[in-house]
Amino acid sequence: MTVLREIPRPGVALITINRPDKLNSIDPATDLLLREAWAWAEQADDVRCIILTGTEKSFCAGGDIAELLPELRRRNEVNADDGTFCGLTRVYPTRKPILAAVNGMAFGGGLELALASDIRIASAKAKFGLPEVQVGVLAGAGGVTRLPRFIAPAIAAEMLLTGEAIDADTALRAGLVSRVVPPEQLMETALKIATRIAANAPLAIVRTLELIRKSRSLSLADSLDIERASLQYLLASADAKEGIAAFSEKRAPAFTGH
Repeated sequence: MTVLREIPRPGVALITINRPDKLNSIDPATDLLLREAWAWAEQADDVRCIILTGTEKSFCAGGDIAELLPELRRRNEVNADDGTFCGLTRVYPTRKPILAAVNGMAFGGGLELALASDIRIASAKAKFGLPEVQVGVLAGAGGVTRLPRFIAPAIAAEMLLTGEAIDADTALRAGLVSRVVPPEQLMETALKIATRIAANAPLAIVRTLELIRKSRSLSLADSLDIERASLQYLLASADAKEGIAAFSEKRAPAFTGH
């Protein structure tokens, strides 16, 4: 299988791109399997956070040019392309947080998958790049749109127009990732973050994540209105009552998602 999925710890799903001989590049079959993996994680009631990573030394080298681009051209000719790479880059396939654990090369569509994730952490050996202009196309699965929104526009423009990659430390300074760790600590760090998220109140996570995702395209006033409405909704929930009680009683909360 070119996409592996498992639940390594309670509340956490791990989705792994598994084409190491192709640097985890995406062919049509892998694209389909990733779409199915998102649906699996979304439908699993015991999953509250999702980690996306790659096998061995690569996160994802992007689309398999020899196999995926001809398929994309065929879809485009018959107006059958939904604009989504691996079921993630156009419309979020899940209401659950996605953490990209970038273990190595994240080029082209690989970086676009990371950009479409909610949290990005990196191995010290990770590399990030959008080289599409070097082969006559552009980063059209969200790369051109998202990168200038997430990092300094000048850095984004240089990456997009030269096609050259940056290393993990540069990505950290630019704000592309939240932390950089030694390669051997990457997965344990990702699992700790995901487990911590999974321990929080499910309704609060869903509402917070929804607003994080929406706020980039909303005015400040509209975002503040939604934020206030969400807070009012959560204050009336059983989870909020349980969280306040647990804090007062100095015990761990038992959230139910209601």
